[in-house]
Amino acid sequence: MATDFFQQQDLARRNTKILVLLFTLAVLSLIVLTNLLVMLSFGFFQGQQAMHLPWEIISSISLVVIAVVGLAIMAKWQQLKLGGRTVAQALGGARVTADSQDPLQRRLLNVVEEMALAANLPVPPVYLLPERGINAFAAGYSPADAVIGVTQGCLEQLSRDELQGVIAHEFSHILNGDMRMNIRLIAILNGILFIGHIGYYFLRAGRGSRIAVSSRNRNQGAGGIMLLGLGLVVIGYLGSFFGNLIKAAVSRQREYLADASAVQFSRNPLGIAGALKRIGGYKPGSRISNGNADEMSHLFFGEAISRWAAIFATHPPLEKRIRRVDPSWNGRFASPNTEQKITPAQTAEQPQERQRRVMQAMIPMLLTQSSHQPLPAQAIICAMLLTSPNNSPKNSPNSSSNNSRNNNPSNTQDFSAQLQLLKAYGGSSLLSEVDQLADAVQRLPMPQQVQLLQMSVPALKQLSAEEFQQFAQLLQKLAGPTPDLRQWLCLSFIEHVVASQYDAKQVIRRYHPQKLPDLLPQLLPLLSAVADCAGDTVAVNNAWQAALQQLALPTDQPKPPTVFSQLNEALLPLIQASPAIKQQIWQAILAAINADQQLSESEQGLRNLLALLLEMPVPQSNLFN
Repeated sequence: MATDFFQQQDLARRNTKILVLLFTLAVLSLIVLTNLLVMLSFGFFQGQQAMHLPWEIISSISLVVIAVVGLAIMAKWQQLKLGGRTVAQALGGARVTADSQDPLQRRLLNVVEEMALAANLPVPPVYLLPERGINAFAAGYSPADAVIGVTQGCLEQLSRDELQGVIAHEFSHILNGDMRMNIRLIAILNGILFIGHIGYYFLRAGRGSRIAVSSRNRNQGAGGIMLLGLGLVVIGYLGSFFGNLIKAAVSRQREYLADASAVQFSRNPLGIAGALKRIGGYKPGSRISNGNADEMSHLFFGEAISRWAAIFATHPPLEKRIRRVDPSWNGRFASPNTEQKITPAQTAEQPQERQRRVMQAMIPMLLTQSSHQPLPAQAIICAMLLTSPNNSPKNSPNSSSNNSRNNNPSNTQDFSAQLQLLKAYGGSSLLSEVDQLADAVQRLPMPQQVQLLQMSVPALKQLSAEEFQQFAQLLQKLAGPTPDLRQWLCLSFIEHVVASQYDAKQVIRRYHPQKLPDLLPQLLPLLSAVADCAGDTVAVNNAWQAALQQLALPTDQPKPPTVFSQLNEALLPLIQASPAIKQQIWQAILAAINADQQLSESEQGLRNLLALLLEMPVPQSNLFN
């Protein structure tokens, strides 16, 4: 059965609420224990003081604990504000770029790219961890800032099919909405464990006091400080106990789900099963030695840290995971790969490599290679925004005579003006690249143009902040004040997804609590723009009516005009909508697109681009059928 990713994202959202409840209980326990410790350390239970609880002191201590935990959470939250890239760098990851000459790394980039296209997600940057263990992770708040991290052991030990199974598992975490919950878990656990760090400070301060304080007060004062410090260390270990329990409670079932979804993507259960078997037969297993691995252990594909008790394990046992995807398993783990390089058998074209070649067969090799380099990737995006006088109307999403800009006789002038803008604001090098690639880009059917847009994301994220700002300004000028829907979607996608690399404000960290009726002022103009792509006046009206019926709105609801400046303001609330609301939004969009019961290539591309921009979890896994 196919995974309902909207439902799974909503479940992850509810799991976050459970996480907050567990965290609250843990903090309350820390408050009680800290109060008891302070009163015991400074003699509040001695003599007559034991009969009267010092409520003022208890209140003060409680507020201090809450403030300390809160500040620790906020500090970690601020540290992680840029999302997945920060996590990868904290774990020692180094960015893998398309110009790498290492065949293992190039194979990894190919697998990540094909899985992103199958999942209909932006291709994420890839980071390589210098670890012997077989492991991987996906990190970020949303698909826009997501990254994939893979260990060197994963590259060296796994076959291509097994690597694909691991990467598909990580993309499942992106679609299931687990990443956002996992980053919140890192910040929350940092607050719980911070009490123990304070304890270590008091222990050191107590030892210093024994030397510096006069002999009369030395024993009492320093002894109390050391007892307090020792007690806080113990409380810190209890915090660690609570934290590991919370991680285990939240993450285990999500791993089973990600394994099942990986099979759905790759159509190959033996891939992920083989990777799990390889971990079981490999001495380093999936262990990660980096100092930050403990607090981030729940992010990984396999158990990153050895646990002394199964109750603290963040992942289910290997044997259970294997049998869920391969019920016929004979119980034997796979032998480790003793080769440190790709063997001839591994370089031969595998079934999944043939699938990838067929999937991208309509994209010329020149464009595929260009999408992986920063300057040509910029040229590809510019070419998508050009208003070419040679474009055929039937290849445009706005193909009706009433709505298409391509039927406008001023297109030739628009095109010439765009070339002048490219020369003035992009420079001669970019203009030369656009001149070389524009015809090939514009000849592509729209679904392949969308794939090319997805493939260009990692290269665009290699730009400096200043270079990207200049590029974004150029795109705004090319699109002009009255773009068509395709141009607006392309421009908005770049501004949202690529800008998250440079601007923390572009990172979507939480869902918005608004209900669907509250979002109608933002949604209806978007549906109007989608309906305008249907064709003639009758088709446009039918598409509009289909969207209204899907939302159970009155059919006499007036159709608002399409004003893209208003859509810019409407975009963020729609992206931040909760998964349950997003599912309703998506059904309304599909109703408008499918109103004529026909899905043209242009409509298919428009649908995929809308899903990318609005972060709808709707994978194109049929690409691997």
